[in-house]
Formats: sequence, structure tokens, C-alpha cells
Amino acid sequence: MPKCEICYEDVDKVYTCKLCGVAFCEDCGDPKRRICALCIDEEEGEEEDLDEEHEDEEFEDEEEPEEEDEEEEEFEEEEEERDERRKGKKSRYQVR
Repeated sequence: MPKCEICYEDVDKVYTCKLCGVAFCEDCGDPKRRICALCIDEEEGEEEDLDEEHEDEEFEDEEEPEEEDEEEEEFEEEEEERDERRKGKKSRYQVR
């Protein structure tokens, strides 16, 4: 009787994983895709890593415009404050 290399149980039929070559039973993988549970978990982990990296990139892209907007607002506020201070004063070249 064949033995599953993942759960170590005697089973009626084993399938060979097309990625790693391990013999697995129906419970320890996907016989239709011929992929063992270990490789399926690994694939899902890689997809999650890629998704997280993609989310991080999107998040970084979103932060940059906000920072620029904040800097622009600060700059505009400083300009307005300078203009208000200068309204009542003559320039230093005109003072005698």
C-alpha cells in the first residue's frame, strides 16, 4: 500500500507533486493541480508577500502628495504671515 510522504499514512493512492516531487494523498494536497499542501502553502505565502509589498508601494505613493501638500500649506502660511508683518512697515531702504 502506498504511503503519503506528508502525513505518513498508508493510503489507496498517492500523487506526485509537480513542483517538489513528494508523494502525497488527497488530504495533503490538490490532486487535480498535482500540488502538495506544502507547495500550496508556499505559493500562498509568496502571494501574500507580493500583496504586502504592493500595498506598501501604494501606501508610500499616497504619503508623498500629502507631505507635499502640507509643505505647500506651511509655505503659504509663512508667506501670509510675512505679508501681514510687512503691511505696516516700510522696507529698510525707505526708512530714514
